[in-house]
Amino acid sequence: MADIRATVEAVLGEISESSRTAPQARPEVPRPEGAAAPMQAADLWAAVGHAAPADALFVTEAGSNEVPITSYVRPGASLSHMSAVGGGLGFGLPAAVGAQLGAPDRPVIALMGDGSMHYAITSLWTAARHKIPLTIVVSSNGEYGVLKQFAEIESAAGVPGLDLPELNIVATAASYGIDAHEATDTDELAKMLRAGVEDRERPTLINVRTNRVKKLAPRLTWAHRARRGCR
Repeated sequence: MADIRATVEAVLGEISESSRTAPQARPEVPRPEGAAAPMQAADLWAAVGHAAPADALFVTEAGSNEVPITSYVRPGASLSHMSAVGGGLGFGLPAAVGAQLGAPDRPVIALMGDGSMHYAITSLWTAARHKIPLTIVVSSNGEYGVLKQFAEIESAAGVPGLDLPELNIVATAASYGIDAHEATDTDELAKMLRAGVEDRERPTLINVRTNRVKKLAPRLTWAHRARRGCR
């Protein structure tokens, strides 16, 4: 942990120009072909990535969805993705509200998990009360998926309290005064997202049911435990 400018200046003083070949460009994100809910996280975020305007500013807190988000949502400009390191629970919604206030001329889209959004869900009231026109997309998989992944990494099977059944995201958001919707497929999601971005008079929330997280590949769990010095 250090001052960013001082750190960059120190690093620049220790490196020289590289002769390595530049890596190949990432392949284009495929367009989802009418995937229906519950859908794969990849289909959800690919639909968001294709439907979002090029100048969108994304704020994310989606736990197990963070990796698919960075794979399938490609911001079109610099300074267009705000997120937080692990441990800062509840960052996403209030950060999105603040980002829209700080950048009123840009469409702000919050990409949230159904669990992570509840850490600071009263941000919805603030957005509705002050007519802050951000758009919120929620991946609802009915579980605390990222902690299930960590439990797998730590060989701690059967951790209780990680299922979140019967959360009604749309009704909860509506109770705070949000224009809330349920998208049943990727085509409907794209239409709702575009409409939400175009509405500059109020915030919009779009809930999408997604499949539960898959188990991590053995090589990922092994690599993580090796980095931590575990046996």
